[in-house]
Amino acid sequence: MIMKHKIIRLGLAALVTATFATSCQMKEDDLFSVDPAPRQDNWMAEYRRVFNNNEYGWALYTDNPTYGRHPAVYTYAVKFDQQNCTFYKSESTAHLPNVSTLDSVVSQYSFKMDNGIVLSFDTYNDFFHYYADQSQYFSQDLQGDFEFCLDRYSANEDTIFGRGKTKQLPFFMVKMKTTPEEYQKQSDSINAYAAYNCVMHCAGDTLPARFLSGYHNLLVYYPDSAGGDNVEHMYSYGNLTNGIYLLENFKYKGHTVVEMHLNKTTGEFFDPVSGAKIGPKPLADYLLNDDSDDNWFFGYSGLGSWTQSQWDKMRQALSASGKFNPDDFHNITLANEGNGQVVLLLNEWYGNDEIHFHMEMKKVSDDEIAFRYTGMEMSGRDFSFYDAGLKYLVDAVAKQDRWTTYRVSYKSGNPMNPSGLIFTDESNPDNSYYFETNFRYYHDSIWE
Repeated sequence: MIMKHKIIRLGLAALVTATFATSCQMKEDDLFSVDPAPRQDNWMAEYRRVFNNNEYGWALYTDNPTYGRHPAVYTYAVKFDQQNCTFYKSESTAHLPNVSTLDSVVSQYSFKMDNGIVLSFDTYNDFFHYYADQSQYFSQDLQGDFEFCLDRYSANEDTIFGRGKTKQLPFFMVKMKTTPEEYQKQSDSINAYAAYNCVMHCAGDTLPARFLSGYHNLLVYYPDSAGGDNVEHMYSYGNLTNGIYLLENFKYKGHTVVEMHLNKTTGEFFDPVSGAKIGPKPLADYLLNDDSDDNWFFGYSGLGSWTQSQWDKMRQALSASGKFNPDDFHNITLANEGNGQVVLLLNEWYGNDEIHFHMEMKKVSDDEIAFRYTGMEMSGRDFSFYDAGLKYLVDAVAKQDRWTTYRVSYKSGNPMNPSGLIFTDESNPDNSYYFETNFRYYHDSIWE
């Protein structure tokens, strides 16, 4: 089901203005024309009619507090009858203890008057109340609501807006146009496209970004003032069936982003109103800008045919020199030093046999990167590893007298979630390097 941008925008604004108000369905002429008790009964009867006037049910969106992060917006597909509500299995409930195999859970609900109309989920629901259960191991001040003040419903009765009674966290429900099972499936599918490394394009700028999909938080990095350093800005988002909406609207240089649609072919999110887009992070930036990410490990099996021939020469030369046994190489790494510097690092963590070859690095394009060896070598030994035979390895990566440019590609996944980076020398395609996922953790020797 597609949630209309206008409804979301008006609805989220209403959450702010209606915080201390009672139901917007109350008319001025109603105040004294009906006695209080019947008037309250009439209001609740109207809400009950709206709740149950739906073939498929409602998509319930509410915040669940998360430790150390903004609240996580969860989606629940719910079907109401006159007394009971049925919550359906979702990606999040699949991880709950004791109920992970259940397809649905039925519990009771009611309407109450408490300075306005309150929707109360009265009996324990194993899917919904888990995050509001005060008996859980995490701190009580992180619990979610299970009673909600209902502020208003839209004129077409497609959306109901409210807030948590205790924590005042935003709450709303959207009428589903498909079965609860299908809605939940489509909503959960968005998580697969929430890339940890991505960029936000807005107002002509490209801003580093990343999804924390487990928390339903989007991080975007940009300066708070002109000329300042990038600062982390966090936004809570919820899954639609065709994208995401930002509970905390993204505002940047006069643009406001509320809802972003997903292009499942490219994996990109786009806002048809502001033109903002969340797209893939340039492949070159995975090494150039990421001194916070893990280093890139590789070995003999991840080399092109020409590169392997150079490593064979290196192995023979080292063995002939008598200074180092090539079988004692445990890992080789491209380690980002920042500021355009990278180190070709051998035997990291192996004391005197840890060898550093310092290189310069520059970005040529979004999928091209270049290296040049500076001639600087560091180790704990009193001889030159380069002269002993490592020159074949070092020169294959980058020579000292010129830049070597590599085209960066990925082996599997998609542009938003690449898996396994491949560097291919544009001057010699047979000189290539494959950075295997988690190579460091599963290999004891570079020769495997």
